Amino acid sequence: MGDLSVIPLVDEGLGNSAYLVDLADGRALAVDASRDLRLLRQAAQRRGLRLAYAADTHLHADFLTGAVQLASEGATVLASAAGNREFPHTALADNDEVDLGGLTLRTLATPGHTHEHIAFAVLDGPRTLGVFSGGSLLVGSAARTDLLGPDRT
Repeated sequence: MGDLSVIPLVDEGLGNSAYLVDLADGRALAVDASRDLRLLRQAAQRRGLRLAYAADTHLHADFLTGAVQLASEGATVLASAAGNREFPHTALADNDEVDLGGLTLRTLATPGHTHEHIAFAVLDGPRTLGVFSGGSLLVGSAARTDLLGPDRT
């Protein structure tokens, strides 16, 4: 398959980075998409891609996920089993793998930012092409925990 084609979509206001991954067959994977899907949809449309998967690394405290909207349009939602989401999704645990049709998405349990946080490694056979770390590793900054009460502070 070769290199991974990834389009970063940064929301400076939220401090969130979402990603559009071209799966090289007309389909795409969206990672950590916020509910405002305009930039994601524009990027996909410019490249002639259909949003087939929506992967969330964690439950976001500062915005609503766009995964629910993408699911209503036919995307498969991939998320942590520990998150107990109340909408249809493929519940994933550490080392679970999803066949994306030529690429594999492997789940890596990375609790800390949130208790159910996961990262996603994208594999081409045995070769790791990239990792989406969500809130567990931030470019140019340090990750932090979401302090969800005195018992977790």
